[in-house]
Amino acid sequence: MNEQPTAQAPRFVVFEGIDGSGTTTQQARVAERLRARGHRVHETREPSTGQIGELARALLAVVPGRPVTVDPAALALLFAADRLEHLTREVEPALARGEIVICDRYVISSWVYQSLECDGAWVRTLNARARWPDLTFVFDLDPTLALARVAQRRASTGQVVERFDVPQTQRDLARGYAEVLADQLDGVERVDASLSIDAVTEAIVGRCIAHGL
Repeated sequence: MNEQPTAQAPRFVVFEGIDGSGTTTQQARVAERLRARGHRVHETREPSTGQIGELARALLAVVPGRPVTVDPAALALLFAADRLEHLTREVEPALARGEIVICDRYVISSWVYQSLECDGAWVRTLNARARWPDLTFVFDLDPTLALARVAQRRASTGQVVERFDVPQTQRDLARGYAEVLADQLDGVERVDASLSIDAVTEAIVGRCIAHGL
């Protein structure tokens, strides 16, 4: 099968949600399904793999014996800078080639995460120049279950702990995403991330097809 997106079909798709909600797992699965339908799909993430993004990722890591000294406003600025560079270097060229771009976290992540420690209006202003996605799936999951998933993943992979990975912070982040969903922003849809991996994949792919992909 060689499907082509309709003129109105979403081509810039974003997965959002707290750690452990399944965004990374679903990105790979949905991309595979869309490729099976004949689409060219580019997978990416934020923080990006560029120099600014790698710096942001390093600063998020909790290293034993190293105090967390990064100013929250500086971190918010770094994320915004990475986003604009990521768009120019990777996202927009892929879209120009006619590819579907699936990004694991994007603008809404900054709204939710950085607004925990910075003024929310200021964070939104920082990101005002960033291209708005055509379609955003917000993965909704109880933070207790999400943290359990993260702990299991770290035990099996040795993944580093990040500064936001504490129970109260995850609860605050979940509330932040719930507030975004309540705003009913253009192209933003909720995904029940408590379902099985297969069921979540089917739900997202079904919605992508309904939108013309």
